[in-house]
Amino acid sequence: MQLQYFRPKNKLLSQYLEGYYFLEKERDEPTVEYFTFPNNFSIVSVITDAQIVMDDKGAFVEEKKEAAFLSTLICHYKKPFKVHYEGKIREVTFYFKPLGLNAFISKPLEHYLENSYSSFAPFEDYETTLKSILNENNKEEQRNQIEKYWLSKLIGFENPLIQDVLLELTENAEEASIEKLAVKHHTSRQNIARQFHIHVGKTPSEFRKIQRFRETMAKNTKLANKDKGKGTLSYDSSFYDQSHLIKDFKAFTGLAPKAFFKSVSLQENATINWLFL
Repeated sequence: MQLQYFRPKNKLLSQYLEGYYFLEKERDEPTVEYFTFPNNFSIVSVITDAQIVMDDKGAFVEEKKEAAFLSTLICHYKKPFKVHYEGKIREVTFYFKPLGLNAFISKPLEHYLENSYSSFAPFEDYETTLKSILNENNKEEQRNQIEKYWLSKLIGFENPLIQDVLLELTENAEEASIEKLAVKHHTSRQNIARQFHIHVGKTPSEFRKIQRFRETMAKNTKLANKDKGKGTLSYDSSFYDQSHLIKDFKAFTGLAPKAFFKSVSLQENATINWLFL
């Protein structure tokens, strides 16, 4: 199986799209399974000639000739998500920044969220274009077509309240209080929560908790790469104490820190991490 992750080449697009990856698996290659872990991105996955069965625990993807075009949107999962692939698979997955996808769609994000994982085809030419991109064999041309397509759909997004609150939760997750942010912005906690539901797909407290987890994982990745036998996470002020840190970490990964860093595919400054089975 080949899995290649890219960040946008276009600077304007990179303001909204964190990155995207191509996954290519051939028919004669062994079954592939991996876990991915909670994050605060809006994730759009596109697959052709395959069928997919999804539940709250993960996705089973299997080759199926002339199957319906599949495009799913996931904005909210709180536990490790298992993905299983069988047969020949061609997939492209986009990781939009927390408010990024709102800049391309004409209706609020909540309109597209039926549940934790929803079908997603926001434009009339979406299926035709994405199919064509997946059938392109030249990787550089695929990237050019992807970026050109998303830029053609860019309409912008303005919501000063949610943008300011989200920025503070991102840059200062350990200290940012929803109550204090509501007072600062002359609004209510309920209004902030409602705006998060509409445009982010999760509550402010869920966003903050996942942000804190991701920051902790990033801080410890470099150290873990040097010392695979590391048994504890480096404690910082984001958590009440070491036990609180480990409890949250196990909830999001399903593993104790030592087992996680020993097994997971680690990349410094990477958007995503996989644990292959």
